[in-house]
Amino acid sequence: MAVIYSKQQGQDHYEVRTAGASVRLYSNGVLHSQYNPSHPISGAIWDLLVLPGFFLKRPPRNILVLGLGGGTVVHLMRYFFPDCNITCVEREALHIKIAKRFFKLSKDVTVIHGDAYEALANIEEKFDWVLDDVFQHTTGEPEREVTFDDVLSLYNRVLTPNAVLSMNTIGAQQLKSVKSVKSNFDHSYVLRHPLYDNAIVSLCKNGRSKAEFFEALSCHNALDSRRKTCRLQVNMRAL
Repeated sequence: MAVIYSKQQGQDHYEVRTAGASVRLYSNGVLHSQYNPSHPISGAIWDLLVLPGFFLKRPPRNILVLGLGGGTVVHLMRYFFPDCNITCVEREALHIKIAKRFFKLSKDVTVIHGDAYEALANIEEKFDWVLDDVFQHTTGEPEREVTFDDVLSLYNRVLTPNAVLSMNTIGAQQLKSVKSVKSNFDHSYVLRHPLYDNAIVSLCKNGRSKAEFFEALSCHNALDSRRKTCRLQVNMRAL
């Protein structure tokens, strides 16, 4: 593994490392993003971030990503939903720079530099999918500054009537916070990777059933778990 970029910014230390064709972003020693253009589905937790989009009965046209990191999920969204419009909000200017320089973030992605929840309060567009992947910089388990029920009204103001809201959560407390808002949606699922503590929560309005969801995944070889070449690892249950 080679370190190709290193920067200390205040109390935060950033590194970009390569391992073969993979590019990885570390912040304070925590792995935040990983992407390999040769294998979009890598078998890691980031694969699960793109799955909630398949609960929609139609491919998403407008997607809002809160928390860009290195932009791994943006690459996945563009790969599986090539016609979508993607808007990202990222508070750390250096993350944006790294995503563009090292993770080759596409120029057709709209990037807003600012606080995710302030942006939610001011954005006038409507989105078929909002992904909340906002975490603080820490030297251990990533933390959140707000609970999901505190910002539910902000999510609702930008979601279309047939939309999916997904969150990346870590730890029992964060998952409990999501349960307080799930009654506002038709169905809710938790997606887990067997080797990670994260729980990717998908809350959907007028979306696909569980069976229809897996049928939609099977249309893509990289997501069809029946194939031996499929790297996707996911366990799913109702929230």
